[in-house]
Amino acid sequence: MPHAIAIIGAGPRGTYGFRRLALQLKQTPLKEPVHIHVIDKSGNFGGGSVHDPRQPDYLLLNTVASQITAVGDDDHEARASSKRRTLHGYLVSQEIDIGPNDYPARAHHGQYLAHVYDWTERNLPPGVTLHRHKTAAMDIDPSGGQTIVLAEGKPIQVDEILLVTGHAKNRISPGSAQDEWHQFAESRQKKGKNISYIHHVYPIAEHTRHIRPGETVYVIGMGLTAIDIVRTFTWGRGGYFTNGNYTVSGNEPKTILGSRIGLPYSARAHNQKTDQYHPAIFTAEVVRKLKAEKRRVDFQRDVFPLIFQEMEMVYYAALMGEKFGQAYLKGSSQDREGMIRRQVPPEKTLRWDDLRNPLRDIEAQRPAGQPLFSSLDAYMAYVRQYMRADIHEADLGNMTSPLKCAVDAVLRDCRDILRMVVNFGGLTAASHKILNRSFDRVNNRIAVGPPVESSRQLLQLADLGMVEFSGPDPEISMDRERGEFFLESKQVKNSGRYVQHILNGRIHGVNVMGDSSTLMQNLLKRGMVRTFVNKDADDEYPLGGLDVDPEFHVVDISGTAHPHICALGIPTEGKIWFNAADARPDVNSTAITQLSDWAKAAVERLRIKEKGAA
Repeated sequence: MPHAIAIIGAGPRGTYGFRRLALQLKQTPLKEPVHIHVIDKSGNFGGGSVHDPRQPDYLLLNTVASQITAVGDDDHEARASSKRRTLHGYLVSQEIDIGPNDYPARAHHGQYLAHVYDWTERNLPPGVTLHRHKTAAMDIDPSGGQTIVLAEGKPIQVDEILLVTGHAKNRISPGSAQDEWHQFAESRQKKGKNISYIHHVYPIAEHTRHIRPGETVYVIGMGLTAIDIVRTFTWGRGGYFTNGNYTVSGNEPKTILGSRIGLPYSARAHNQKTDQYHPAIFTAEVVRKLKAEKRRVDFQRDVFPLIFQEMEMVYYAALMGEKFGQAYLKGSSQDREGMIRRQVPPEKTLRWDDLRNPLRDIEAQRPAGQPLFSSLDAYMAYVRQYMRADIHEADLGNMTSPLKCAVDAVLRDCRDILRMVVNFGGLTAASHKILNRSFDRVNNRIAVGPPVESSRQLLQLADLGMVEFSGPDPEISMDRERGEFFLESKQVKNSGRYVQHILNGRIHGVNVMGDSSTLMQNLLKRGMVRTFVNKDADDEYPLGGLDVDPEFHVVDISGTAHPHICALGIPTEGKIWFNAADARPDVNSTAITQLSDWAKAAVERLRIKEKGAA
């Protein structure tokens, strides 16, 4: 009897999963034919909706072209060609002028993924067939096996299912601030006013077409989505940057970016590395020992000190020389503190509190009861200076700038070590909350920012007055008489500004309960899945992602793992840490090894099925 496997989602994780499944079926062929069904309503098999190959080229990735792949390090067949080995190799083969350390367009990533997808299909082993379904999966009926209900087309009965659905679109919660903004905007629109709240901004050009030149837009967030919005309002509306200058098209709106801290994300540094950093303090061996000694590890007490010590060693080795770094490594905590105090200028000392809150010194110096900034001009001048300093460090590169070196080496290259201790409930519930609500915020802001060129262009727009910033802790109200939104930061004197449009410029956090996906809501209603809650004797902390077991099987409402339905990638965020990262070549990328493990186990289950039928 033929076998059937379904992969729901055809973005990067779906592409990795399809490739690993094809490779596994070639290495360990089954006796019966295998039908692989891939379901994705975007129809972009390879890039999915996020990496749509047709999107504008001005929307960039924040990872350099040579550090992105879609195939595993052990996939010798695929890696035999440079155009499959890395995104950079593919772009060179297409005669696209890009260097290995340049930041490619997201569309180019989608084209590369589609190329790998198509090549894999053409080279499927005998007896294996791919079926592409350009539609949405709506439900999974568990009676009599697993039957996938599609929005269009006949249901598909399958033996194995992999959920790799990627970024979700969360619904607006009734009674929330977003709900009030949405209703207010709709009421103004009915009266003929061009006022809007956009909860889902992608595709940006399409969803912001109604915004007119000169109108004011407030973007919630200062991260990667905010950068995409700014680039859409400039490059996407006919403006362009040349030789450090911006040529205005006249079609741009005025943009205000806002966040809790009131500062843009730090720029990714010019890449000078050819290999991944190998830690000396925060090592896999140390983490294994921690896990062996404790059933649950405390992030703040046991893990974070190791992370910051690793950062200090890298930072001071770059700042003071390798000899200082080696002495730091060999010294005790007391020795290290003394070395830093005696030899490092105070203004050059690395402090996590400064990374966590760059406004800390200003807060300490302000008079009681006064705002942080005396005027909007003073605040804007501070932000522009902050950006210039950050861009300077980024231009130095991630092996030359001590700060960028430490951030890139530890917060990026050591992610797999942190995953070892976080994944599958490895932290205490209380410290998992600290990781999620404190460490992750800092990590995202300083290590997962835009390419330096995007930050430089944002600064140019700020210098021209075309982009402004909100101030810390911005508040939004609705002026019902005027029919517009009002934005103000109490930390910046006289910072109030009227805005006509609010855009949610933050990537929606993983929240399966609030996911607008019909499939996910039906699985919840059936009790076939549940969200992960980190519980221990002292506390509990609910995470928004799917609960899965160590073999990636989804866990149902009773706590039982489903033997034939698995999930990976962004929907599992919480049970598995930091899924929003593309696969990297030559480092045994977790994004691919997880899917390799899934493919091996799924094929083995089909082999057992064959034996049972014999």
